[in-house]
Amino acid sequence: MDGDMLVYFAPLDDEELDNSGNGFKAAIPRTLVRRTLFACHGHPMSGHSGITKTKYRAKQLYHWKRMSKDVRNYVQSGPHCQQYKPGQQKVTAGEYTPHNMSEPWETVAVDLMGPKPSGINQYKWLLVILDNCTKYVELFPLSTATGTIIA
Repeated sequence: MDGDMLVYFAPLDDEELDNSGNGFKAAIPRTLVRRTLFACHGHPMSGHSGITKTKYRAKQLYHWKRMSKDVRNYVQSGPHCQQYKPGQQKVTAGEYTPHNMSEPWETVAVDLMGPKPSGINQYKWLLVILDNCTKYVELFPLSTATGTIIA
């Protein structure tokens, strides 16, 4: 027990230790497994990764019995994932197919959000820049959004 939280200790080798902390993980009761899976897979910020990445993400922080089976069932049963999983979409000629990025800032995605009601600093627009490799996001508030300002 660590305060009110039950923890599980899983000794790690050096490589795993670099990625996931000190080997202590929150022990998840069966009643919270679906909520935990939602956090690791279903939440909009989780990225709806596949079975392998979702299991990796869950194993970094949590422990519960039958984790692998629960992750597989959760990912395979989600309607969103069933609709958009690879092989389910029709690919048309000329459709953009992203390539694997090997270095940060090799490829970026840029979006402009707004106009929003202006706040204290009169910002109405938000320029969003996403590094496709690392998923790192930069946000820039703008009072006006013209091509000259954005470029």
